[in-house]
Amino acid sequence: MMKLFVRALVNALGLWVCVQLLSGVSLSGSGSTLKIVIYYVIAGAILGIVNFLVRPFLVILSLPLYIMTLGLFFVVVNAAMLGLTSWLTGALSIGIVVNGFQAALLGGIIIGLVNVVVDAFLPVEYRRH
Repeated sequence: MMKLFVRALVNALGLWVCVQLLSGVSLSGSGSTLKIVIYYVIAGAILGIVNFLVRPFLVILSLPLYIMTLGLFFVVVNAAMLGLTSWLTGALSIGIVVNGFQAALLGGIIIGLVNVVVDAFLPVEYRRH
């Protein structure tokens, strides 16, 4: 359970960095700082659940594309996961809003980079495998 919470925090940090760097990604909720932090953590948890449940099926279905692009299709899958997270959080009215595929593509890259950097500082039991 603690690993899920840590991963949600790491994803929330990645989403926050996306919102700060990209004009095509924003947070639709407003309110106090605590409320906004909670929105990011919930969105990070949803992103983690989407990655856990949906990504394996998408990776298997797109395996030939992974092979043909030498793994670069991973960026497109990250964009799809960010888009799905945007749709799900929008349904909960705490949305991470992603405007277009280009923003999703860049957002997926940023979240991936944030995960790599943060994983380097986390204890082994909390890292992605």
